[in-house]
Formats: sequence, structure tokens, C-alpha cells
Amino acid sequence: MSLRFKSTELQCFNWFYNISPCFPVNSSKVNIITDPGKFYDTLCERFKNANRRISVASLYIGTGDLEKKLLDITRENLMSNKTLKLDVLLDYQRGTRGELNSRSMVQELVKVAQDQCKLSLYQTPRLQGSWSKLLPARYNEILGLQHMKLYITDDSVLLSGANCSNDYFQKRQDRYIEIEDVDLANFYQELIDEVTKFSKQDCSKNETQYSKETLIKDVNKNIVSLIDKWKKKQTMKLSSANDGTKDTWVFPLIQMGEFDITQDEDATCNILSSAPKGSYLRLATGYFNLTENYANTLLKICKANISLLMAHPNANGFLGAAGPAGGIPHAYSLIAQKFWERVVDTNQASRILMLEYERPEWTFHAKGLWYYPPGSSRPWATVIGSANLGERSVKRDLEAQAAIFTISPQLQERLHKECEMLHLHAAECGAALQSRQTPLWVQATVSLFRTYF
Repeated sequence: MSLRFKSTELQCFNWFYNISPCFPVNSSKVNIITDPGKFYDTLCERFKNANRRISVASLYIGTGDLEKKLLDITRENLMSNKTLKLDVLLDYQRGTRGELNSRSMVQELVKVAQDQCKLSLYQTPRLQGSWSKLLPARYNEILGLQHMKLYITDDSVLLSGANCSNDYFQKRQDRYIEIEDVDLANFYQELIDEVTKFSKQDCSKNETQYSKETLIKDVNKNIVSLIDKWKKKQTMKLSSANDGTKDTWVFPLIQMGEFDITQDEDATCNILSSAPKGSYLRLATGYFNLTENYANTLLKICKANISLLMAHPNANGFLGAAGPAGGIPHAYSLIAQKFWERVVDTNQASRILMLEYERPEWTFHAKGLWYYPPGSSRPWATVIGSANLGERSVKRDLEAQAAIFTISPQLQERLHKECEMLHLHAAECGAALQSRQTPLWVQATVSLFRTYF
């Protein structure tokens, strides 16, 4: 049986069934969160009430009062429910930066519930050997990170681009979609488990040592096997099912460029290429640095109307950072300026719109896309997760995304309101980009190190 979308508005995306397992759900099981404070409250509620498992994948866990409260809530649940398990996967470099760090925070929790907790710290194979000692803290993070943002409790998974940290709980705008489905939650749990196998186990004294070549080969093999296993499982399930109650379909997308896993990149390029003339794609990224593949697809192949939303330099999380990091907002502006010049030079300024998010005291970290079919004022699809449409996301970091398609008018309306909310603080920026000055040292840095942004 050939699986496909029945709705004509989505049939241009039938190829999705060939690249990713499909998880059908009812739209009532999809919870869209639009506020960072509500994101934090949701995590607190879910961690407090979890019965079987709490599984977190994040770049890091912060060390502020809000994070401590979240861990305290988790500790209380673990102490009262001895069957509850906690798995935490963080990036090694980011998670061990400084004396008080993510690892020391989680270790305090592990001490009181060691049999129930596991802390894993992923380290990119690019930092194996002497590189991990030669590069100073913070700068060694540019080579590659565990960047997935997954928050699993029992049978639900919350997908986001937000880290488990104070800034992301208050005035840093991101995206957050929670889906209740046991199969989908199990898929992402198994993804975390696979990365955990090749990560540093914080409480283990007998870690398996892998050569860089073996690590790359084995991770690729395991992740590909995971995807294939779930594709077959879900295909059999969908082929035998006769359930018309499902109005929404979720396709997980994984990107691990250093392990030659390019599912998200391939899907994104195919979405841009498949969207028909008259459709509308609204894209967002916290850090604008399109790969050449994405840029060429947008400029030379894509037929849809496009809007690109990014952070204004004043809404960039690196604004005011000490040292070279303080130049990062200028770097992203320069990269956006160069792309806008290509838009103008190819006479596509009427099809492609560039916008910047600027809101007093807020930073912008939202990413993803929304697809509006021809003639529709509501999106029928979205992509959400941790990837930023940029060089780092494609080539260096571990990313987890999901494409969500829906025929539910109610969910389409909620997706539209989410998208509109992000654009409330946006303004067209083509002319501003052209007149913006960039320090010479930033220009030189961008030309040499663009793939690290």
C-alpha cells in the first residue's frame, strides 16, 4: 500500500512518507505554547506529574533559581515515585563550562536518586584527542554541539529550540510544541538513547573508548537503523489501520552532519522545492546563516512566496558578549546583507521578504517554517525543532526536528496565531541591511569562519 496525503493541499509533500516514519495523531493532542514563561510552567507541571519517565535532551541546563526549582520539583517526584526514571543528555563542552555548571547541578539530583537517574554528556568527535585540550573553554564549542531540544514525559514529547535555562524561561522568544503520542515519544526516547550510547556517562568508570572513524561509522549505522525500523513499523501500522479520526501527521527529522545523517536538510530543501507557485512559506531563524544549498534552492528553484524572519542585532543573544563573541550579531547582519544583495540582483525582492524581530529587552531564538497552500490564509504544515537553517545546524551540531501536517482547521488556526505572534515585533529590513555598517574585523572573521556560525 502506497501511503499518501488525501488532501490536495498536501499532495505535493507525499514524498515525506519515503524519508521519515509517520506518526498520525489527533490535533487535540497537539499543544502549541507561545510564551517562554508558559514553557517553563509546562515543564514544571510535566516533571512534577510524570509517572514513568522524564527524558531531557538540551544543550545545557542553567544554574539560576528557575532551573534549581525545576530540579527540586523533579527530585521530589523521584523520591516519592521509585519507579520513575530520569535521563538527561547534554553537551559535554557547554555542560561543564565553569565551576558551577550543568553537570554539577544534575549531580546534586543524582546523589539522592542514583538508581533512577542517568546523566550523559555528548562530545563531538572533532574534539577528541589534543583538540579538547588545546582549545579554551567556550571556543571549543564552535566545533560541534549536542543541540537537540527534546523534553519527554511519559507519553508526550515537547519539541523546541529552547534550552533548559533561565533566559529561555523569561524573555527569549522561541517555539514550543508538545505532542501526546506514545509511539512518537518512544521514537525520540530511542534517539536520545542512541546518542547516549556514544556519550560520556557521568557516573561510569568503564566507558567504551571509540576512535573517531569508528564513532562516525557506528553512530551513522545506528541512527539509520533507528529511522528504518520506525519507518517499517509505522508503515505496517498505517497500512492496516482504518482509523479516520487522525487529522494530523508528524514526521521526525534528524540532522547530524558530522555523522552523514542529513534527513532534516534533505526535507527542508524538498519542501522549498515542492511548494507550488502561489503558496507561501514563512521561515524563521534565530541566527541567519543559510547554507549555499538552502540559498540556491530559495533563489533558483523555489516557486513559493517567501518571508524570512531573523533576529535584529539588538535581539541577538550574543549582544554585549565579551571578547570576539560580541561581534556575532554584526556577523549575522553581514551574512543577511549579502543574501539580500543576491535577492535584489536576481530581481526577486517582490517574492522574498526579509524581516527582523526587535522587542525591547527580548532576544529572538525562534526557528522553523510554516506552509500556506495557494489561496489559504492558514498554514497546513510547520517544521519545528532545534535547527537554525544554517551552516552549524547542517554540518556540525546534532539537531532534532519534526514536520507537522494537519487538515484540522482548529490546529491550522493555532499555528497561524503562533506565527502571527512572532511577527508582531517584526519589520521589513532590506534597506536597513544595505545601510548597516560592519566592523572590518567581523568582515574578515565571517569570510574565514562562516561554517562555525
